[in-house]
Amino acid sequence: MSIEDTEFMKQAYGMLYDLENQLRKVISITMTEEYGSGWLIQAPLTNLYKPYRKNFSRFYLHELVSMLSSYECFSEIFKVKEIAQLKSILPIRNKIAHCKLITKEELRLLSYVLGFVNETAHSIVFVNQKINN
Repeated sequence: MSIEDTEFMKQAYGMLYDLENQLRKVISITMTEEYGSGWLIQAPLTNLYKPYRKNFSRFYLHELVSMLSSYECFSEIFKVKEIAQLKSILPIRNKIAHCKLITKEELRLLSYVLGFVNETAHSIVFVNQKINN
């Protein structure tokens, strides 16, 4: 692997890191608004799902994306097409996590998905701050 490849993959990892953490922020704020501060327990019970067995901060990207499809409150936030695009980057996440070189096209897709997740996170944080002030 060349120095250029290493820098390229560092950029990809940074995007993936931002994406997962922004998604956690969106999910946490939305679920707290919908189910209250005990949402990690209440939401699965309300929807007759099995309870979560690990801390939310340890959820993997595929688990976060699955939550977007599982709870109605996210249908107002993410379009079906956006959830499909989030699902489409799961193989890219796996390549990055397992130190496999991704393509420039995969980096562009990751960047695009990060863009709409960032926009969503910023608008949700902004609305949440207005409500709580």
